[in-house]
Amino acid sequence: MKNIEIIGENIRLVRQKRGLSQEQLALLAGMNTSYIGQIERGEKNPTVKTLEKIAKALDINITDLFSLQDSPRLGEQNSQNQQFLAILTPDDIKRYMLGILNDEKNNH
Repeated sequence: MKNIEIIGENIRLVRQKRGLSQEQLALLAGMNTSYIGQIERGEKNPTVKTLEKIAKALDINITDLFSLQDSPRLGEQNSQNQQFLAILTPDDIKRYMLGILNDEKNNH
């Protein structure tokens, strides 16, 4: 599973745990509903700013999108969600964030 797919899956899991639809999350984050869906499916590589907006809308820290299982703010995950929860290592997070920063730098 690619890093963007892992992040998308984590966003979906938290969104569902919060009882939010993609439309509701999009509204809270000030984004387009179809873009939220593309991120959740791992089709779009979100920027750090986008991840910050989504994390704020979900009331979690941005780092929770990379490693939700360790997040005390989410409480206990049910066993069904735990089997699908994807976890990134700190090295994965560093590589992902550096990749986003490099992409943003090259696009400006």
